[in-house]
Amino acid sequence: MRRSSTMLVAGAVTALACGVVAAPAGAESAPPSRPGTQVPVYAGPLDGTTSLIADDTSGKAARTARITVTYHGFNATSKAAFQRAVDMWSTKISSPVPITIDATWAPLGSNILGSAGSNYIWKVGGVWQGDAIANKKAGRQLNSAPDIVARFSSSFTNWHFGTGPAPAGKYDFTSVVAHEIGHGLGFWGVGRVNGALGTVRYNGANGVYDRYTKLGSSTGSPLLWKMPDNSTKLGSALRSNNLYFDSPAVRNANGGKAARLYAPGTWRQGSSYSHLNESTYPKGNPNSLMTYAIGGGETIRTPGNITMAIFKTIGW
Repeated sequence: MRRSSTMLVAGAVTALACGVVAAPAGAESAPPSRPGTQVPVYAGPLDGTTSLIADDTSGKAARTARITVTYHGFNATSKAAFQRAVDMWSTKISSPVPITIDATWAPLGSNILGSAGSNYIWKVGGVWQGDAIANKKAGRQLNSAPDIVARFSSSFTNWHFGTGPAPAGKYDFTSVVAHEIGHGLGFWGVGRVNGALGTVRYNGANGVYDRYTKLGSSTGSPLLWKMPDNSTKLGSALRSNNLYFDSPAVRNANGGKAARLYAPGTWRQGSSYSHLNESTYPKGNPNSLMTYAIGGGETIRTPGNITMAIFKTIGW
């Protein structure tokens, strides 16, 4: 099971730097920016079942984005498994601007499989967006730093690096990397709960993801970003187990329904809000890549239609 304890994703606001930030190198005439932060992913229980969600377009679809990785400390086997996730994403999104990832293979904290996030977030059109989407919209690299920074743990002995499905008792490295790159590409909101008070704003602005989240699944359900900021009403909504991401693209991809988000009654920093709901899209479901949990023997080699619809909604 994967539990993601966030910084930028799902409650990142408290971890983002406050105040004015010097423009990164090469960012002259760029929109306002703030440093992004990492989204850790944790190892959970291993069980005896296996599942495989394959990518039907693997090896057939044209690459529509150039994603380059600078590797630090990876051996040939782990690098090849990482690269398979990169290659998959390069056929799912489109950008005229190369996307750069800086990846490190090293011991991490206890039970942490890996982490990744946008290096910077940028205020574009009044909302925060990660490097990769902001660069696409600008038509150029807004700064010279990597767009996504990723770290994966060298401490685990039960990684599966192969091209085939992970066996029971093994974590599929390619699936974990694909999940984390998904966050780096923009699957995150700035929502958080502090005590009883909730917000979906950072420094006065929403993330683009936050503009499509709502309390309830109907077309008329209230949007979170229109609720009073820093309020108990919004704090209750974020813990309601009744949150959805809704847009025409999502409904087209999901049988006319909004996509249910993970929003348990107890706020879980890093898991709540910025993942799809595990019980709705469980192990073996085609849309399970971006849920908060992943089990041993769970192999997911495609984002799924819902995640791709969310990406289309936020700017991909």
